[in-house]
Amino acid sequence: KEIEMANLGFFSNNIGALSNDFRPVFKIPADWGGITVLNAAYITETAGTSRLQIVDLGTAGTAVEAGGTIFQASAGSSVAAAGVPNTLAVADTAFIPAGNWVGVKEANVGTTGAITIVTFAFAHGK
Repeated sequence: KEIEMANLGFFSNNIGALSNDFRPVFKIPADWGGITVLNAAYITETAGTSRLQIVDLGTAGTAVEAGGTIFQASAGSSVAAAGVPNTLAVADTAFIPAGNWVGVKEANVGTTGAITIVTFAFAHGK
């Protein structure tokens, strides 16, 4: 799919330590028409086992929407090497509607490090 550069956005932030929990990272403006997450990865400062997911947290940002896992580490867990990017796999439906919160979740297989940088690229719309 060809995407115009003007429609691209990037997110990078430290989400800190998570264990079987989620953290809202930003709310999609109501007038954006939603976003499609194109790729995602994370880097942690310590080696360890975790399974990160990019998730749709709905309009309140308090729970993962049904079918709301957009990207995740490969099946099972991802053993993170310190300082090495871990790529997350995309779902075919990586769209999050306008007005919803984008979040990051650790899927109950370990704990992310205190410094865990999540990055992803997205396009406005579907």
